[in-house]
Amino acid sequence: MEIPPYAVLILFVIAMAVVIVFSLLRGRMKETVRAEISAVAALVGFISAVVSASNGMNTVLSEMKKVTAGYGLIVIAIMSLVLVLFGLYDLRRSKVLCALDFMVLPGFLYFVINNYIPMFGIYIAFKKVDYSKGLWGSDWVGFDNFKYLFSTSDAFIITRNTILYNVAFIVLGLLSGIVVGICLSEVYNKFFRKTYQTAILLPQLISFVIVSYIVYALLSNETGMITKLMGGSVNFYAEKKYWPFILIFINIWKQLGYNGIVFLSSIIGIDYGLYEAARVDGATKWEQIRSITLPQLKPTIMTLFLLQVGRIFYSDFGLFYQVPLNAGALLDVTNTIDTYVYRSLMVNNNISIASAASTYQAVVGFVLVLAVNMIVRKVDRENAMF
Repeated sequence: MEIPPYAVLILFVIAMAVVIVFSLLRGRMKETVRAEISAVAALVGFISAVVSASNGMNTVLSEMKKVTAGYGLIVIAIMSLVLVLFGLYDLRRSKVLCALDFMVLPGFLYFVINNYIPMFGIYIAFKKVDYSKGLWGSDWVGFDNFKYLFSTSDAFIITRNTILYNVAFIVLGLLSGIVVGICLSEVYNKFFRKTYQTAILLPQLISFVIVSYIVYALLSNETGMITKLMGGSVNFYAEKKYWPFILIFINIWKQLGYNGIVFLSSIIGIDYGLYEAARVDGATKWEQIRSITLPQLKPTIMTLFLLQVGRIFYSDFGLFYQVPLNAGALLDVTNTIDTYVYRSLMVNNNISIASAASTYQAVVGFVLVLAVNMIVRKVDRENAMF
């Protein structure tokens, strides 16, 4: 994405104006006001540095005739970095930041660069991209891309598949994780417990590329083990009715170890005296689980539930694209929003529709997170995320 140099220059001028005013009035300001202005200056300087540096390098490398403008942007980037350092230094002097706070800087930079800066690309969803005109010069079409997306059956199919699969993943994943966590907590031998944990965690570490070959070895029409056991009467890669169950099973198989260990760590933290008191009162193992374990696991269940609902409009690309081998006959049950965006971009070369679908995914997912968190906050305020 290329941002016009004048926009970067305006941003930088605003930042420098903030610095000048701050420098002149800093002696008369309270520490809290100084800290707030320093934080704003550091943030604006960082954004200006990243944007101007990226645009400057693009200009220098792609169009040598604009090399002067490109190096001008590089100078702005360097001066913006000085602005960032100035803001951080004053935050340190104001005791708003300490040395340990800078430990989060790499993670903060990762999220800003990888998650937040690309959000400016949402504007592509409102344009009809013409590569001869460039992204900025392409015609603005408003909501036409969204109208086209929802006028086809694709919008309903990808939304239905994404939501229903994720609902199944959430419910069955949490239930299976609780069961595995409780079972592991009943294994008192350390050697066997570690062995079981390692065995069930291995699928989590396997790439979906490898998983797709494993599934193909089982379901292949010619050499598949399961196909041969069934007498070769079923063509799995042409029969879509089997794949909802196959995909749900594969997802649970891969996530079982992670979910089980998460719940195991929560169960280990439960006061063992509660179980001893329950046994003295004559409670059976099932009654102990129902009256002690499950209530104590409620915060963990709610946290995992909220985190997974936050991604209910997202799907694992490898699971829905690589495992079914992108078979056209299975698209009705394997096509999700993520795979639709990929196909629109890479196969149909329609960047506008791909961006519209991605924007639709992000907005609806955000609304769902807020709605579910609001419901949880009304039911149990302590377990809400915010």
